[in-house]
Amino acid sequence: MTKVVIADLDPIVIKKLERQAFLRGRSLQAELKYILELAVLSPSQVAANLPILPLEDLQQSVQKSLRDSGYNSKDKIIELVREVKREIVEERENFKMP
Repeated sequence: MTKVVIADLDPIVIKKLERQAFLRGRSLQAELKYILELAVLSPSQVAANLPILPLEDLQQSVQKSLRDSGYNSKDKIIELVREVKREIVEERENFKMP
């Protein structure tokens, strides 16, 4: 197997990678391998590797997030969607290329 050496990597980056690896239950080497392999996958390949949440869990999570954010009625949620749509339109208009 080919070995790769990365010289002069910031020690802070290494510490963050070690922590990330620990939180994911991996060695630093396994975490780096995972990151590098993920970096060369297409978006559809990445999506295919994501865990699938049961629909009920996703629904409960979204409902809780909305409630916790103060969107506890149908009218407030509808207004939120309208605001987001307006922001999207504004961003598209601001970033139009000549």
